[in-house]
Amino acid sequence: MSERTDMTEKPEATDRPRESLVTLIPRLAKFLWHLVKEPRVPWTVKAALAGLAAYLATPIDIIPDWIPGAGYLDDALLVAFVVGYVLAKVPPEVVREHWGEDVEVLERLKVGRKRKREGPAS
Repeated sequence: MSERTDMTEKPEATDRPRESLVTLIPRLAKFLWHLVKEPRVPWTVKAALAGLAAYLATPIDIIPDWIPGAGYLDDALLVAFVVGYVLAKVPPEVVREHWGEDVEVLERLKVGRKRKREGPAS
């Protein structure tokens, strides 16, 4: 016989599936918008975010969007670069305050950036 589990129990943090890209994009946009309005964020970060928004809003791209597979590559790379810059320049307490409770997602982004910079382990 199998034991029944209580459905009211919260799943462990390790039991939760990774946040999907579909839910991450709007959350990331909201997070970046809150940082633009935050007075503790350096003006250089706000300028980078404004430049990103302008680039994404204009129809002119480095790689035209109508090219299959590669059309949105320049947009994705630029977003990744700016988000990495934001996470490096904004104080950690401000990031935590505006991101919300589950900071694991941002920690995974930071760890991924550190691994890329350090290179493969020897």
